[in-house]
Amino acid sequence: MAKVVIIGAGLGGLAASLRLRHAGFEVTVLEKQTRFGGRCNLIVEDGFRADTGPTILVMKGVLEEFYRSVGEDLHRRLELVRLEPNYRLYFHDGSQLDLHNSMAELANAAEMLVPGAAPRVFRFLGDAATKYELAMEFVTRNYRYLTDLINPKSIGRLLRTRAYQNLYAQVGRFFENNDKLSKAFSFHSMFLGLSPLESPAMYSLITYADLALGMWYPQGGMYRLVEDLVQLAEDKGVILRANAPVAEIEIARGHVTGVRLTSGERVSADIVISNADLPYTYRHLIAPAWRGAYSERRLERMRYACSGYILFLGVKKTYAELPHQSIYFAGDYRANLEAIFHTHTLPEEPSFHLNHPTATDITAAPPGHSLLYLLAPMPNLQGNRIDWSSAASVVRNRLLDILERILDPDIRQHIVWERDYRPTDWLRDVNAVHGTAFGSLAHDFFQSAYFRPHNKSYEVAGLYFVGQGTYPGIGIPMVIISAGLVAERILREWP
Repeated sequence: MAKVVIIGAGLGGLAASLRLRHAGFEVTVLEKQTRFGGRCNLIVEDGFRADTGPTILVMKGVLEEFYRSVGEDLHRRLELVRLEPNYRLYFHDGSQLDLHNSMAELANAAEMLVPGAAPRVFRFLGDAATKYELAMEFVTRNYRYLTDLINPKSIGRLLRTRAYQNLYAQVGRFFENNDKLSKAFSFHSMFLGLSPLESPAMYSLITYADLALGMWYPQGGMYRLVEDLVQLAEDKGVILRANAPVAEIEIARGHVTGVRLTSGERVSADIVISNADLPYTYRHLIAPAWRGAYSERRLERMRYACSGYILFLGVKKTYAELPHQSIYFAGDYRANLEAIFHTHTLPEEPSFHLNHPTATDITAAPPGHSLLYLLAPMPNLQGNRIDWSSAASVVRNRLLDILERILDPDIRQHIVWERDYRPTDWLRDVNAVHGTAFGSLAHDFFQSAYFRPHNKSYEVAGLYFVGQGTYPGIGIPMVIISAGLVAERILREWP
C-alpha cells in the first residue's frame, strides 16, 4: 500500500490520516507546532483551559458520519452538550435578542424585539432550509470540470434559491429591512471571514444549520476533539510527529517523492497531502516550476479572509446569567465592516464574539472563576497598515470598555489572568498567509465550490490538499468533509 505523508495536524489533516489509515495506507503526519490541532489549539495556564480556535461544533452529523467511517462512535468518545440559547445578541442601544434553538422560542423572542417579526422568522428559516438542502450536494463532492458546477440542474437551483444575491440585503427583505434582525440572521458569514454586506445569500444556510441543527460543546473544551483524534490516530498506527516543520515538498519528474524538513531530514512518500495553509503551501513548499496556475501573481490577487484579535480573560467572578455565546454589534456596523475589509484600519468600535465556556463547563476555570474569550474580527495583514505591537492595547481597552457596559462595570478589577492572540500570531503559529484567522481564502462566489483551489494538483502526481484552503472551505464541518473528499479521490486514483 502507498506511503502517505500529511503536512500539518489540523483537524483536516488528522481526519484524513484516520480515513487513509483505515483504508490500509501507511500514514505519517508532520506538525510544525509543539501541540497538534493547527488553528484548533489550546492554552492551559493558572487553572484556565482556553481553546484558541473554534469554540463550538455545528453540523454534528458530519462528525458523527466521520467517526462511523473509521469504525468509531462519536458519542462513546466525547460528551457533547447542546447550547441553549445558541447566542445572545447585544445591540448598541442596550437591547438584546436570544437566538434559541427552539423555533417557537426564537420567533417569540424576535416578536418581542420587533412586533410582527414572528411569521417572518419562519419564512426566513424555511427559505434558508431550502438553501441548505440544495447546497449540501455541492458541498459534499469533488470537482474536476466547470460543468460539475455550471450545468442546467445547478443553474436551476441557483435561481430557485436566489443564492447569488447579497446576503445582508436578502435577509433584510425578509424583515422589512429592520436593522437588528438583518444583523441577527446574517452575521454568521463572519465566521467564514466574509462580510455579510458582501457575502452571497447562499450562506444563510449557515444560519439555518446553527439554529435548526443545533450548536454543541464537547465537555472539556473544543480541544478534546483534537485530543481524541490524536488518540485514535495513534491507536490505529498513524505516525504523528510534532516539532517537525516541513521546508519543501520534494518532486522528481512530475511526481512527489516526499518532503524535506527544516532540520534537513527527508521523509519519503508516494503521496503528500498538505494540510498547511494552501497559499502558503504553493508559495513556500512547492518549487515555482510545479505551481501551475497558482503563480505568485495569482495568489496575491486572490481574496483573503479577515483576521481577528482574541482577548482571553480569567475573571475571579461568575456570571450566572451570561450564556455560553454572545455577539456584540457595534453601533456603526457598516463602519466596523468597512474598516475590517476595505480600509484595513482599526475599527473605532469593534463588534465581537463573546465566548463564556464556564457557562457549560466549570472545569475550564478554577472554582469561583469565569473564563471569557472575546474575538473581534480585524483586518488581515495585507498592506501592513496596523502595528500590532501598539494596536493590541488599544483594541483590548475598547473591548473592556464595552464589557463594562454590557456585562460588568467592575470587570477590570476582577481579571486575574489574561492573554491575547493577534493577527501576527496566526501568521507565526500556523503560517496563515496575511494572518487570516478563520481560514485563508474568503468565500465569495469565485472562491467557492469548483472555483476554490482543488484538493489535487494537476501538475504533480501524488500531491493533494486538505483543510480550509480547498473545497468545501472554512469551518470544522467543512474541513472534516474535505478529509473525506481527498480520501475518496486518493482511493479512486491509488487502488
